[in-house]
Amino acid sequence: MSAHIDLKDVRITGHVTQGLIVLVAVASVLGTAVDLSTGEVRWDAIASLLLLPAAVAFVIWVRRASVNATAIGLRDARQMADVWRASDVAQHDRPFEERVPSPWIKPWQYAFLAMMLANAAEGLVDEGPAYRAAAVLSAVLTVVAAALAVVVIAQVSALQRPERIAQL
Repeated sequence: MSAHIDLKDVRITGHVTQGLIVLVAVASVLGTAVDLSTGEVRWDAIASLLLLPAAVAFVIWVRRASVNATAIGLRDARQMADVWRASDVAQHDRPFEERVPSPWIKPWQYAFLAMMLANAAEGLVDEGPAYRAAAVLSAVLTVVAAALAVVVIAQVSALQRPERIAQL
């Protein structure tokens, strides 16, 4: 393919998104630690305030990565696995359906879902050992989901570097 592909640079939005996701995870873990030891919810409030900008940054990054993937792969990229398949230059010799997505995508999605369920469970449980267990589980899953999100964002952003796409 020798035609020029006009891509949006996803590296900056990717870095901003990664930073905000890490800040949300850190604030969430600190919030859990402080809440369990003192009963204060200040850090949880900070995590909640950071959540909106992180979500907005993530949506912007996903949108740009999807637009790029559609331009690169010449087909609609509606899921993160499709974005990966379209962006991976090393697999462009294969039919789209046979391309393999990142092995990190499903674990990230499952960790995010588990984190959301644990957060909901934490809100339903009263004080005591059950609350402590739910809070710790929620914090652990938040860190796991955040780490996996950072990995996926870094990998897709690297796949969509203009110099890499120029190999097409």
